[in-house]
Amino acid sequence: MNYVLKFLNFAVLAFVMLGLVTSCADSDDAQLLSTEEFVGATIDGMEAQGKIGRGGCYEFVFPISINFEDGSTAELADYASLRVVLKTWRENNPDAENKPTLSFPLEVMDEDGSLISVADKDELKELRKECRRGHFDNPRRIRKFFRTACFDVVYPVTLEFPNGSTLEAATPGALKTAIRAWRQSVERPVEDHPSVVFPITVEYEDGTQVEAASKEALKELKDQCADGE
Repeated sequence: MNYVLKFLNFAVLAFVMLGLVTSCADSDDAQLLSTEEFVGATIDGMEAQGKIGRGGCYEFVFPISINFEDGSTAELADYASLRVVLKTWRENNPDAENKPTLSFPLEVMDEDGSLISVADKDELKELRKECRRGHFDNPRRIRKFFRTACFDVVYPVTLEFPNGSTLEAATPGALKTAIRAWRQSVERPVEDHPSVVFPITVEYEDGTQVEAASKEALKELKDQCADGE
């Protein structure tokens, strides 16, 4: 009889311990999922403001900067570093109420290769209105995590200004500096923007590089981004 009782007590204890271990594992998985959801939702929100990224009309010109609710900022070289920074920040701030936001000014490239400096949220909203793609217009559409960017421009690139002058930018930072300097020198509203000189090379997320010989070819590559979702 004592043997039976001891066995039952051991079985109950083992069951309880197993439950605790499973509960901890589930909790860890839930936390990881919550973090991944946060990263995906934050990037989706940033892109949706201007219909940027896969399925939109524009691509971010990196580096971009983001703002955190405590007033700090971070500069990101690409989508991969953006995801890492958002994941780390979320893990360190699980109870934060506000998602990080885009810092302005920022630069985007449209489907024709025009490079646009965006001064604030209002200008980003205007760009969004000009984009006719409907990807971001359906609130029921569920996007897969991390299927955001389609391609990045490979440097160096040559930049042509509306007055016909050109400048070679060896790095993304040099390109952004040139665009912002030009933007400050012209009157608003801006009708014509600097553009990249074709051919240009773009690199996909898997490392594949493709040359776009013209703005028509670039637009076709962008169309393939949207179709590839």
